[in-house]
Amino acid sequence: MALKEYLTIIDNGLKHVFERKATDPAKARRPLLRGIDRALSQFKAGSTGTPTGWWRLGNGVVALTVKVGGNTFDINGVATNHMPADRFEEFLVQMRAAVEGGEFDAELANKGNGDAEVHIPAPKAATISPEAAKQRGMKAAATRKTNRQTAAGKA
Repeated sequence: MALKEYLTIIDNGLKHVFERKATDPAKARRPLLRGIDRALSQFKAGSTGTPTGWWRLGNGVVALTVKVGGNTFDINGVATNHMPADRFEEFLVQMRAAVEGGEFDAELANKGNGDAEVHIPAPKAATISPEAAKQRGMKAAATRKTNRQTAAGKA
């Protein structure tokens, strides 16, 4: 096979990967872990967040913008993610475990190089107790009955 046929494997766009300094995963995780711990302690203390911090609370919803080294750490391709406030603490605990487990090492190593992606799967739908489901059904039935009576009264 001639050399000309092998020239197609050359990719000079990989130069930035070649020149990258090796990262220590434990060291790269520290700022992210500190930020998670800070956000968790602020949330537990009843804070509503700060305008320049990682998170803000409004109307029962948390807006989370993770920042590492002065840059946003996009989650699922989005800089600012929103979640119910009652699930925020749980999310931070799970995120901390994922960071400690090395699940974001590649993203932390590549952050700022334009090739980092973080994907956190969507949470599973919360389940409710059978008693709560029954109450919800009874309330819906009562609302339907009221709506039918109102509609019949207008006819």
